[in-house]
Formats: sequence, structure tokens, C-alpha cells
Amino acid sequence: MRGPLIPWLLSQPLFWAVLGVIFGPVFFLRGFRLLQRKRLIMDIPSSSVRGAAMGPVELHGKAAGPYTIVAPASQTDCLYYRMFVEANPEGDLRHKAGELCAPLFLDDGTGKVMIFPEGAELQIPNSSERTDYVEVALAAATRSAAGRPEFSQEYCIRPGDELFLLGTLQENPWAKRNPMAETSELSRIGPGFVSQAEADIMEHAACPALDPALPAGVAVASPEEFDLHPPVILMKGAGPFVISTRSQREVVARLHWKSLLYIWGGPAAALWGLWEILTKGKAIGLFPGNP
Repeated sequence: MRGPLIPWLLSQPLFWAVLGVIFGPVFFLRGFRLLQRKRLIMDIPSSSVRGAAMGPVELHGKAAGPYTIVAPASQTDCLYYRMFVEANPEGDLRHKAGELCAPLFLDDGTGKVMIFPEGAELQIPNSSERTDYVEVALAAATRSAAGRPEFSQEYCIRPGDELFLLGTLQENPWAKRNPMAETSELSRIGPGFVSQAEADIMEHAACPALDPALPAGVAVASPEEFDLHPPVILMKGAGPFVISTRSQREVVARLHWKSLLYIWGGPAAALWGLWEILTKGKAIGLFPGNP
């Protein structure tokens, strides 16, 4: 019964009219929020890493790090990945996500700043998009191999990627090495960055042909170039936190046309929906006409 009902419902103008009345005001308010974000981005000063002050900041440079990890779906070396998996283990759709990060820095030529990407809005192209069963991807994203993914998307930041960052530069809570947390070479670093020894294990697991007695070759730069416990770090604060491969101009332009679309399209959809409901309602006798 459910199969034929959905196509029939989608073919009814009244259904779309009701949606327009409900979501039109929502889109209108969302448009103003996007416009507010656009103005906020334009007001935050763009800076170099060396000249960045504490607080909200815009930075532009290249992703860098001392070593890489392996993305589970695309099997590529990266500094950070985030994966979204839509699974259907018990008949109901379940959305799950997972992320993993090696020490991640932005290098703009004047200096390097550490980035903790948790909670960031990613505006980067996906590195993998699949609709079949990806056991390794599901295990990485959900810590479990149970269930069958219906759809998965993976996003990666690789060494050398050009990035535009909007975030909060603040004192690093992990500036001092914690001897209780970092007890071995396999311990996570600071906020949870993968250690080089763990990254090496991941590389060997992804490439079984590698000699397990030898390093996997995941290092991409000299560890001496990077301070793994710096005094400041760029991360999510009270304002927006965006990691994008687009330039500042492209991000602002995208917010501009999206805000206009929502601000003008929302009321138009609501008015059309209301008109459609009134006219169709009168036609079928729900709303009697004037005597």
C-alpha cells in the first residue's frame, strides 16, 4: 500500500501547497540567517597565520601535517576524513557518521597553525560516494560491521589542499603533553589526533602487501617542522566554523544567492500554497463561497 500511496501523494497539488505553507516561513527565516552569516564573514578580518589575533579569524593556506592516515572508502592518504553512512540494519534508516584526524595544520607561508576540525562545516568535494556495501567504511564510521549501508559519503583533507578557514583562534587546552593520556606511541595526541604509530598500523591494514617489519611510509614531512602541542589552536568557538576549498569570495557569493533564494522563494511558496488551498478548497466545497 505504501508503494502506490507515495507517487499518488506527490502528484497532488494540494500536497505541495500544504508543504509550501508550512516550509515557506521556515525558508524565509533561514534566508535571513544565511544573510547574517554572510555579513559576519565579511566583518571578520582576514589575516595571515603569523599576524592572527585571538578570537574569530579568517585564514587561507595549504593543509599540512607530519604524516597521513588512510581514508576507509577511497583508500587514499589524507590528514582528515569524515564519513556519513546511511544504514538499514533493522528495516529503519539510520544515519551514522565518523571522523578521524592526524595532526592537521594550515600553512600560509608565514607560519603554521594547528586545526581541530571537530564540529566544522565542511565545504569540500566528497572523495567517495557509494551506494553498495562497504564493510570497511561502515566499521570505520560506526565502530561496528553490523548492518548494510544503503549510501555512504566520505570527505577528505589531503596534504597540499588549498583551504579557506573561518574559526576561532584560542588557547590550546592541550598545549602541555598529558603524561597520563599519552602513555605510549599509540596514544592519541592532544584532542584526539592519531599518532604516527597508529597511522602506520592503518597503512599496513589498508595495504597488506607492505612488509610489516618496515614503516609504511605515511610520513609526508619532518616531525620537527610541526609543534604537536602548540600554545594556540584553531577550532570551533562561539561563531561559525567553516573549512572550505572555496575562496572567501566564493563562500560569500554562495551565501548571497542562497539567502536571496530563501528570502524571496519562501514567501512566494507560502503565498502560492495558500492560494492553491483556498481555490481547491472552494472547488471541492471545503470553503463555501460568498452568498
